[in-house]
Amino acid sequence: MGLILLITVYFTITAAAGTDFSEAVIETSAVNDSGSGNRLDISIYEPDKNNLNRIDTIIAKIGAGDSTDDMTIRLEETGINTGVFKYTIHMSGRKSNRQLLCMEGMNKINIKYTDQTVPQGGIKEIVKTISWDYQSTILTLDREAYAGYNTSAEISLFNMELNNDPDKVEYIDVLVKTSYSKSITLKLRETKANSGNFTGKLYFGQSTKQDKNMIKMSGNDSVTVSYTNRRDKTDVAECYASWSPQDGQITLDRQEYSGNEAAVLITLTDWDAAKDLEVRDEVRVIAKVQGTKRNRTVTLTETKRDSGIFTGTLYINGSKNPSIKLDPMDRFEIVYVDKDTTTGTEEERTAYAVWKGISKAELTLDQVLYKGYDTYINITLKDPDYNKKTAIPERVQVLIKTSQGGTSMKYTLLETGSDTGVFTAQLKLSNGSPGGSTIRVSDTDEITVIFVDKNVRASAAFTK
Repeated sequence: MGLILLITVYFTITAAAGTDFSEAVIETSAVNDSGSGNRLDISIYEPDKNNLNRIDTIIAKIGAGDSTDDMTIRLEETGINTGVFKYTIHMSGRKSNRQLLCMEGMNKINIKYTDQTVPQGGIKEIVKTISWDYQSTILTLDREAYAGYNTSAEISLFNMELNNDPDKVEYIDVLVKTSYSKSITLKLRETKANSGNFTGKLYFGQSTKQDKNMIKMSGNDSVTVSYTNRRDKTDVAECYASWSPQDGQITLDRQEYSGNEAAVLITLTDWDAAKDLEVRDEVRVIAKVQGTKRNRTVTLTETKRDSGIFTGTLYINGSKNPSIKLDPMDRFEIVYVDKDTTTGTEEERTAYAVWKGISKAELTLDQVLYKGYDTYINITLKDPDYNKKTAIPERVQVLIKTSQGGTSMKYTLLETGSDTGVFTAQLKLSNGSPGGSTIRVSDTDEITVIFVDKNVRASAAFTK
């Protein structure tokens, strides 16, 4: 009986050591096991604790320096069947809050996890040590550099110690100043109760408006945001960024135009021109014909409030206003006077294009003779003048007549792409009623397709 028991124990231990287990791995958000701040993301890779049908949790310990009073933390699996467990530890300089890791200055953070399923059998304590520079308050701007009046900056401050009431969204004040203007106080709002994360938006303007969180900027400037803890005057945080006016940029939707009534789509990007955040602003540009005194003023309208993007349309030899008269191969320019620039001096921004005149339309059919009812005719029209928009396929109409079949009506050709100037249609030849995509023909007939706008035509014969 004793022999049987000995064999059983031996078999159990050997099997446990040989099972396909893996050793847990601890990783953190600290680069090269060194970091600073007041929170740390922890990940433990432990596939042996992964149950296939649920999100699992594991327990680990965390402590600062040589302290033996470690905190117990519960890490949650990132999803079903991932085997990856995560937790974010927040830190404090006070011992009063047991939910925060007490830290002070430069110190070590020790993370400990007991792995009960290591490949060699038995259990093993996995330890990760991080060198850490504790900072009670983390204050940041969303960028290091900003450009343009009426742009904005996102300010974020994180400090769990400032979260006094876990059931209430709270507020804190930061001080904002620039190189050339008076400072303003900006109120940051906690993102949610008990988060310790406070955010706010600062606007850069040509004047200071405290009630609108706007501070005056001038030339090439800088902005400093600072926070001082009223309960602990040594708890001070600052962040900085540079600012300059935005150089405007003006563009046209194409470099060459053709045809009368051609629409020139003008786009200006310049935050400095968006003077009022509450309305859609307008700016004016000048259209000029090079080598002549001809010019027209074009008003551009902001696409939406506070976008800094302005658009407008100029027509060439058009019936709509504003329109400018051009001769074939005239080169014209659109000029915007940019008053606020990175150089500090007024500059002209210019976009150029050429009007090539009126193009010759080409109308073709895919055959000269069509045989049999229910066959198809393919019509192609090439005319850049009717490619007025670069973003969407457009339509043109042709008149189709048959000498014997009684068809005399307009049909639509669709552009082959958004910016091709080639228009096509495939229509059925039938002895039924004309319309839609059907042309009525008789047993022996002649089909004539006419592009009326330019009096261009093409013909073909039909026999049953």
